This record gives sequence, C-alpha cells and structure tokens, in this order.
Amino acid sequence: MRKMLALSLVFSLVSSISAEVNFDQNTNTKDIISAPYNEAYTPMPTPERFGRYTRDCARFTFGPSDNEIMSEKVWLRSQEYVQECHTYYVQGPNGQQIPQQNCYERPGMTWHQQAQINVKARKLFPWERETFEVCLEGPWMDIYKYEAAYKYSTKRVGNYNTLFELTPQYKVAMDPDLAGLAIGEFSYNKETKKYTFKVNDKWAKEYAGEKIAIKVELKKSVSNWFDSSKGEKEFTFDVSSSYTMTFSENELIKPEQEQSNDYRLFDDKGRYLKWGFKRLGKISTDKFMNKGDTPVIQVK
Repeated sequence: MRKMLALSLVFSLVSSISAEVNFDQNTNTKDIISAPYNEAYTPMPTPERFGRYTRDCARFTFGPSDNEIMSEKVWLRSQEYVQECHTYYVQGPNGQQIPQQNCYERPGMTWHQQAQINVKARKLFPWERETFEVCLEGPWMDIYKYEAAYKYSTKRVGNYNTLFELTPQYKVAMDPDLAGLAIGEFSYNKETKKYTFKVNDKWAKEYAGEKIAIKVELKKSVSNWFDSSKGEKEFTFDVSSSYTMTFSENELIKPEQEQSNDYRLFDDKGRYLKWGFKRLGKISTDKFMNKGDTPVIQVK
C-alpha cells in the first residue's frame, strides 16, 4: 500500500513539471546570443589606477666656514595625479562585444613637507662651494649631492619637518677654481721672434708644494676667414704667484693637418692664444680648465 502511494506521488510531480517546461519545443538559441547588448546589466570591472607625483626640489649651497652651518627652512610640495581607466563594451559589426577603455587623470593627494640642512664643521678652501638638493616626490623626501668637498654621512631627523644632518668623513678633491689663474701679459718680440705669455696665480699660497700645467695653442687671426692653429705646447711649473712662458712658433707642436691656404689672401697679422690649465697634486682634481682666448696681438 505504501509503495503504491509513493509511485503515485512521483508520477504526479513529473506530470506537473512537464506541463511547465516543454523540452521538445524548438528554442531559438541564436536569438539569445545576438540580442542587443544591454550595458546596464554588464558587470563593470574595478577601474585600473595609475599614479604619478610631481617633484619639487630646493638647492642649498654652502661655502667655507669655521663653524657648522644651518640652512634656512624651505617648504616643498608634491602633487599626486591619478590616472583611472574604465573599460566598457560596444557592439562590433558582427555582433561581438568589443572592449573600449576610457582613461582620465585627476588630482589625488597633496604632500607638504619642510626641509632643512645642517652641515657639521669642516674646512673648505676659499674657492670651494658645496651644493646639495632636497627633493620631495610624493611622500618621499631625499637629499642628493650635487657637488661636495667631503664624503658625508647623513642623518635624517624628523618626518614631515625633516632636518638632514651632514657629518664630514673625509676630504674629496674638487675641481680647481677657473678664476684662479689670470692673464698677466701676452706679447711678441719682433727681433727674437718669440712670444711671451705671463700668468698670475691667485691661490699660490694654498697650492704651495704642488705643480701646475699650462697649455697654450697659438692661433692665427684671419680677417673674414677661419682662424688657424700654428701649434701648441704645454708648460709645467712649481706653483708660484706667477708663471712666464717664452716660445717661438718653431717650438710648437704643429697640428696634424693644415687648413686650406686660401686664408693667405686675407690679412693674417694677428695672433692670440687659446689656453687653459690643470692642477697637479692632491688638493684639486686634474681637470683641464679652459680659460678661452687672449687678446689678439700684431706680429708684423
């Protein structure tokens, strides 16, 4: 009796379901796939976000001092810019959904921080200058060496109001002073056919015991044409308050290739020197310092 009731209940449920859904009906699945795209019902992905920060820097320059130096305080500002990209879909010519992206940039967070530098006591030569930069980029503030006479250890004090303490460790040679040497005299003796070039050294006392090399190139000044080189020579001296160089054109090292002799058609009586120097020792680097040209003198 119980089995009969169970079977009767099952047949009743099946009959009810078959009445609601007809699996033999010809359903057009193509119409469902190619139906117009309804963007309102499409789940949108999380926007992609990319950020950049503006960079704000302050430059500090320090000269010689017997005591430690405290710079002024400066305010730095960095702005965040956020790029957000949203993806949406459009219907293609064949009914397919084509993703498109719309990107735009907007301001984000803004950072304001105060910066200051404290340089502990150290010795510089009169011509030496040290330069540092402090930069704020987003939430990050850093100090950079532009040129320095010492190797420094750096201590950061504070976060938003940051003090950089620079403690000298050991001396580092800097480039020599370009203005340390100056022209004293440039002349020509027609009888001996020799040139005399005199140079004065402003820092002879500071460089005492070292050497200096002075290089000269004799140039022919040609009116309305290119100037040509008559040769060059380098002189080495013990450092002193002045240096005298005497030479003739025959003593110069000639250029490998002479220029066209067309310039001989023009006035070529003028001569001048293109010159420079380099310090040879431990106080400064041996970088060649180009001093440019002397005034033109007449030799005929």
